[in-house]
Amino acid sequence: MAVEHQDLEPKSKRHRPGCLVGHESHYIEGNPCSYRWHAAKRARADTRIQYVNANAVADQRWYATELKRETVQRWVGAGKAKGLEIQGGRLTFTHDSFTTGWWPWKNQVHHIIPCGSLNAMLDDLSQKADPRHARTLTVMIHGLLGEPYNINDEPNVMALPVLDEDADAMGLPRHLGHDQYNEAVRREMIKRVKPRYDALIAAIKAKKHARREKAPEVRAVLEALSVETYERILSKTAARREQGLDVTLNDIAPVLYR
Repeated sequence: MAVEHQDLEPKSKRHRPGCLVGHESHYIEGNPCSYRWHAAKRARADTRIQYVNANAVADQRWYATELKRETVQRWVGAGKAKGLEIQGGRLTFTHDSFTTGWWPWKNQVHHIIPCGSLNAMLDDLSQKADPRHARTLTVMIHGLLGEPYNINDEPNVMALPVLDEDADAMGLPRHLGHDQYNEAVRREMIKRVKPRYDALIAAIKAKKHARREKAPEVRAVLEALSVETYERILSKTAARREQGLDVTLNDIAPVLYR
């Protein structure tokens, strides 16, 4: 990409709430880039999915080593741990579901529009303005950040199980490597977003684009795609489960948008 995420944070006020990279994996309440926080909120609220122990609270009792004390105190500050007490060389505290990758069951957070797919889509479209693709990509990135669009926000993330027995029990796909899924989403994004960018691409290619002109707004299109794809993941998974088949994201990729 022409503009690196780490360059945008200190130099641009557009970062936070806008963000195009999944860079904050920890659960941090109130942090717009914390995709685990957003996924946890969604999992706890969506009663259509039979998430096991979706709102369960875990009681923890740890030896109070210096390292563990620092860890839990940091968790408290992030809203990840609550009710911390230190007595008799022990740390006691609680934490809610999905604040970690191991409670209430082994889980990972899935970006419905994967970061790599979004970046590949933007790169593919900017190439159409060659030889000014770098300038085009920069305008597109700043446009998304300025809307602001955040790829880590709740419309675009969901908690998924890692183990097949958990996936089967909850009617969800296992979260494994999903290159075929990524490609399916990239193709669908291009279909829906390209018409919004056509004029910008043509103008920059022809040197008719004003330097301060705004990029087209595409946040609504992307968020609508995330919502639709979320529903399609659930329905396509259910169809395969009814056939007694294993389900990963790659398994449903060929039929995801059919």
